[in-house]
Amino acid sequence: MYDSKYLKILQDRNAYVWTCGTDGKWSPTLVLLRINRAATCVKWSPNGSYEARWEHQTELNATPIAENKFAVGSGARLISVCYFEQENNWWVSKHIKKPIRSTITTLDWHPNNILLAAGAADFKVRIFSAWIKDIEPKPTPTPWGAKMPLGQMMTEFSNSTGGGGWVHSVSFSGDGNRVCWVGHDSSLTVADAGKEMAKTQLKTEYLPFTAVTWVSLNSLVAVVSTGQLI
Repeated sequence: MYDSKYLKILQDRNAYVWTCGTDGKWSPTLVLLRINRAATCVKWSPNGSYEARWEHQTELNATPIAENKFAVGSGARLISVCYFEQENNWWVSKHIKKPIRSTITTLDWHPNNILLAAGAADFKVRIFSAWIKDIEPKPTPTPWGAKMPLGQMMTEFSNSTGGGGWVHSVSFSGDGNRVCWVGHDSSLTVADAGKEMAKTQLKTEYLPFTAVTWVSLNSLVAVVSTGQLI
């Protein structure tokens, strides 16, 4: 039987990873987020095989296969990249700060478990390295770049030349070579690292999209505020 875990982040900024043991009992493990503003989004890494959903007070995740690390965005204008420290039996975090200037609104991991896409309230989408050298081997080069120390910003995109709306959702394609996002200005944008970061944007007449995900290498599904799928 696989271990079962979920992450719980309270409005007081305390966080715990709860684990279900073989006896069916749940036990908490402290997470040291080190943030001074509320958490706004969270995403488990692909190696963790978790799917995250934000709720009013907690972040709950589906049954995992194995755990590795997770990222937490917040109003503190930083991203906490968390991993388990066996020696002290808690989850610790390293921060990605520069050049973030606003609240992180959405996160998604690259399939390589290293790169992390972050959308923010400043209308920007940024790709960062979230490599934790203490627990992971040195990453191999990708179309997004070759040098990937923790916190390295690989690239940055504006939602539009005029500023546009804040970013509601961001998603890497299955091969990791493209990233898409949706903004509060009812736009959907795709950027392709394999084509010199070329960006294609679709402006729509719908209400703002709230979520987007890839369903194949060439197909996307976006959710409108009314619940309609596009």
